[in-house]
Amino acid sequence: MQTDLETHWIGKEVRNISYKTVINDEHTDVQRDIIRRILMGHPEGITDLEICIITGFSRTSVTARRNEIPEVTAVGYAKIKGENGDRLNTLWSIENIV
Repeated sequence: MQTDLETHWIGKEVRNISYKTVINDEHTDVQRDIIRRILMGHPEGITDLEICIITGFSRTSVTARRNEIPEVTAVGYAKIKGENGDRLNTLWSIENIV
């Protein structure tokens, strides 16, 4: 019978293997490259939601691929007004655009 610690460790290992499989998938590289180009084209910043609209990628895919690009940085916030109130969304861009 497995202890809680063993179950937790096995769960983390499965997660890590799954993540490594996804990050090394050729489709992930394509998404990452597309998102990198979009970010480079918006030095003033762009939100994950706007990238979703442009690309058709899910929000989780956009966020994950953006987090994998080391030179990405937060450059500000965009206020989104909605029927349920206002929300702030982070504006992202690539550092050191020349």
